[in-house]
Formats: sequence, structure tokens, C-alpha cells
Amino acid sequence: MQYAGVQTRGRMDYIIKHGGTLIPSYDPSTVTHIVTDATTRPTLKALGLKSLKEIPDNIPTVTWSWVISGYGRLGYNKLKGKRDGEINDTKSKANATDDDEGLLDFEFLHAAFPQRIDAGRSWQKRGQGKLVQAKGQVSASANDLGGDFSRISSFTEDHQTENQQSIAPKLVVFPPAPLTFIPAGKASNTAYHNNNQSSHIHKPQSNKEDPLAEFYEKARAERDRARSLGQTETDESDQEEEFSKLPRVPRRGFTCDRKEPEQRECVNQDIIEKLEELMELHKAKLGEDDRWRVHSYSKCIRALRNYPKKIKSFNEALSINGVGEKTARKIMEIIETGDLRRIGYEKTDDVEAINLFQGIYGVGRQIAHMWYNNGCRTLDDIRARKGGIKLSHVQEIGLHFYDDINDRMPRSEAESIFNLIKPIGKVLRCGFSRAIDLDVTQTALKLDEHLYIDIMGSFRRGKATCGDIDILVTRPTSDGITHAGLLPELLARLHAAKILTEDLALPDDFSALELCYRGLCKRPEPDAKHRRIDILCVSWENRGAALLYYTGDDIFNRAMRMKANVLGYSLNQRGLYAGVVRDPRNRRVKISAGNIVASETEEEIFRILGVPWQEPHERVRG
Repeated sequence: MQYAGVQTRGRMDYIIKHGGTLIPSYDPSTVTHIVTDATTRPTLKALGLKSLKEIPDNIPTVTWSWVISGYGRLGYNKLKGKRDGEINDTKSKANATDDDEGLLDFEFLHAAFPQRIDAGRSWQKRGQGKLVQAKGQVSASANDLGGDFSRISSFTEDHQTENQQSIAPKLVVFPPAPLTFIPAGKASNTAYHNNNQSSHIHKPQSNKEDPLAEFYEKARAERDRARSLGQTETDESDQEEEFSKLPRVPRRGFTCDRKEPEQRECVNQDIIEKLEELMELHKAKLGEDDRWRVHSYSKCIRALRNYPKKIKSFNEALSINGVGEKTARKIMEIIETGDLRRIGYEKTDDVEAINLFQGIYGVGRQIAHMWYNNGCRTLDDIRARKGGIKLSHVQEIGLHFYDDINDRMPRSEAESIFNLIKPIGKVLRCGFSRAIDLDVTQTALKLDEHLYIDIMGSFRRGKATCGDIDILVTRPTSDGITHAGLLPELLARLHAAKILTEDLALPDDFSALELCYRGLCKRPEPDAKHRRIDILCVSWENRGAALLYYTGDDIFNRAMRMKANVLGYSLNQRGLYAGVVRDPRNRRVKISAGNIVASETEEEIFRILGVPWQEPHERVRG
């Protein structure tokens, strides 16, 4: 426990809580399972082996998802009709009941290494599966990826009788149990949102050090990797470097498990601004080293924002978690001179031009680099098509309205545009064909009370300025009517009212329930600026998941998805899924998408994941 990371401590607690046994070193005579999310090299190092072939075939090497594969699928549906109090009470019980008796997944579905996919029990042997102890404890094993591998003592017990010999074992799963990352014996401070008492919001503890800072860094690192390499999300795992780290008290929990402290004036803002400027310069480059520098600076900037005192010395800067020696020297240079020479070194012509070009809607780093290599240096060069470059129709629009699109709009402007769109959308179901009256009081009499139109994004999070406007459109289906076919008419009327000015992306099939429109809009008045707008249509059943996803912020969303993955779920803009099966050879590939267990309300998703309810303005992590 002393050397384990946050995630591994939680997993070790989880195993001990459910009757599993952990051992500090690998012993093939007693180990029944090896659970690892690490790659081959650190796994072999922890086992003290040279090759995976040295592990006997009867000992499977599986990922953590196998340990919790018995939870979160069929069991939740059984409990869905119960009162919230009954559900929470049922979930809090660790021991399985008679109705919950069943099997974990076959190990090959969660094999950690493709070459050992056949290790362990075989799915081809009918009736050979071992049942989880019915009245006892659910057994599982996990390993500290920093060196403590685990086992399960008497993990399974053969309950088959003579009459069951000819029947294939039935896969029965248990209801989801929220996984906390607090060692045994410690009380959990997690506050659950009660739908019956939605007005009561639990306040965060007022300790100065945020114990969740480590997960900010992980979520931000995932975001940076996705932005720079176009990669999809991957499950968390402890890194090999953990073996050489000195023991320290780990931070516990996920970023989403605690409300963000109220924003206060940062005493080190001058340092942060210089480091942010340097980070943006590295973002424009394609190199692998630059990608990791972006991650390093973002981690450091987050730590500096939370540091309560003005930094005065090199040692003080170095003592802050997330600040390395090189960064500490840069901090001292900023303090002593008010400037950072590295910015001038990195601010080369190519970086400035590429950052400039990426401000054009529809232009990414690759295209910006290509234009620079063709001789373009300014927006005028782009307009003149210097070097024979070509622009798409969307890029032409982005170039024409470059200043408007890259200028953040005041919150009041976003609200006024939304207040023009909402009444127009509401009158559509009433069948009015006459000219649209933009006066809200005149259109209020003709509202379709069932139509749901809301604004999301940074506006919903309470930000003072917005980069664009995100609007959600859906409709309940209790009367047999949906919003299908509504979007084309809405767009036509918004164009007629001169609110929409340019179309950037149109849906392929307007008859679908899930649609996404991107365009430019403005207030219908002279000299109003053109602003980016996204209109998203979703199914009524998925409205809660869509609100959660498109409200953000991105760090909070990634932390929610990380916790969902650790608990055996999958979370996206459509809902929270249980029973997801992934390809053991490539964890990004889903063999089975599972089934939705929550999607209609944000509160339902928060409750199942064990995350305390947070209003949109409390979800700011970036």
C-alpha cells in the first residue's frame, strides 16, 4: 500500500474488501491470477521473470476489467424500478445474494497479452466454469503495477452438481458498486446527490490542497494526446517509472469527485501567462518532444494556479508538485526579469505563421504546415493563393470572417442570440407559415410546450465570454411525436430572419433524430459580428448524457469517462453503458457495446458513478 499509486490502492482495497488475497511477490504455486494493465516489460520486471512463457498456462494474465466484469450489467436493470434508497442500500452490500450467484467473464475476453490469450479456463469446456461464492465474498485480484502483484485465495469454488454437468454455465452479473479510492478503515467523504432533495448541495471541504490534482494531470494529458495525435481514449494504467519513485502520500479520487474550488485571484498570474505563451508555441509544432512539453507545462500551470502563495525562491518553486527543475529555473527567470528568453527562441517565423493559419476555420496543423512550406506567411498570402494553395468553401468562409470567429463574444451577446432562436424553434410545431415575429412576447402564445431547447457549452458553465454557441434541441415522445424533420425548417427560418448567415457543415440525413449543424450566426442588426454556432439534435432518451457531454469542460468530461472505465462502464454523449467487452488485443476496439443504464438525466449518471452532484458552473477544471 505504501508504494502503490492512487488507482492501484483503490483496486487493492476493492479486492481485500471482497475477500481476495494479495501477495507481495510472484509465487506460481499459490497465484491463481495475475491482473495487470501494464505492458510486457514492467509486468515481467515485477514478476522477476524474463519471458511470459515462464508463466504456467493455468495462471491467466488478465486486465482489471476482468475483476469487475461481474458487475454493472444485468443487475442494474433488476434494480431500476426500486426507490433510490433501496438501490443505494443494495449497492452498498459487498456480499452476493442467492439471486446474484454467477460467473465472471472468461479470462480470454480480458487477456492482458495476446500471446497468453489461451491461459486459464477454456470457454470450450462446457460446465467447467467456476462460480463466484454465493453467500461468501466476491473474489478478485489485482496487482500494484509498481511492483505489488496480487492473487486470490480460493477465488472460485465448484458448485456444479450432477444435474448441472450437461448445462453450460450461465453468465450472471451483479449490480454496479461504486469504487472508492480510500484505503480500508477510512471513511468516504463522497456525497451523493438525492433526486428527492435536489436543492441540497453538499459543499466541498475547505482544505487548501486539492487531493484530486493528480487526476487533473491525467485528464489533461489524455486531452493533449488526443489533440496532437488524433488518438482515442485509453484506459489508465500505472507507468513503469513508478518503480523508481520515492514513497509519498498519494492523492485520492478523480477530478470529477470533488467540486472545483471557487476561482480566486492567482498570486502567480504573471508566471502563468509567460508559461502559457511558451506552451502555445510548442502546440504549433509537430514534434514528439513538443507534445510532451505541452503536457509538462499544462501540468505545471495547473499546480501554479492552486498554489496559494507568491513564489519567491527556486527551492520553493521546485517543491511544488508538477514543477520540475528546468521549469523552476524558468519561473525564477520570470520573477527576476519579468520575461522569459525561451519564448523569443521558440517564437520563430514558422510557429507564428502556423498559429495564425490555424485560426482559419477548417485548418489544422498539417494544412497550416503545408501552407507555410508553400511560401505563405500572412493571411494576405492565403487570400492571394501564394504557392498555388487551394482553399475549401468552408476555409474561404473562415478566412473571410477570421477576426469575428477568433474574437470571444460576451456572455450577453450569446444570450441575446439564443433568445432569438428559442422562440423561433418553439413555433415550428404550431404550423405557422407567416413571417417570424422576433418579439418573444408575441411568439410565447404559440409555443410548443413539449419542445426542449437549451444552450450548453461555456455559457451553461457560467463563463463571462464564449467562443461559440452550442444549442441542444430535442422533444419528448409521450404523444408519439419526435423532432425528426424539424431542423431543416428551423434553419430556413433562422436564415430568413438573418440570424444564420453561413452554413459550415450540414447533416447528411435530416430525417435522423441525431443531427449536428455547424454555421455562423449574428444578431440582426448593423455591424454585428458573425459568431460560430452548433445546433445539436438528440433523442429525448439521451438528453441527459448529451447535456453532460456538451456542457464540459473537457477535463471534467475526461475525468468522468476515466472513472466510468475503471468501474467497468463506458460513457459518451449518448449515455452510460454497462457490460462493454473490449478486444484484449486492442482495448480501443469494442467487441460488445453493452447496454445503456443511464442517459435521460445528468443526475442519474452522476449517481451511478458515485460522483457528487455538481451544477454546471462547478464543473470548471480547465
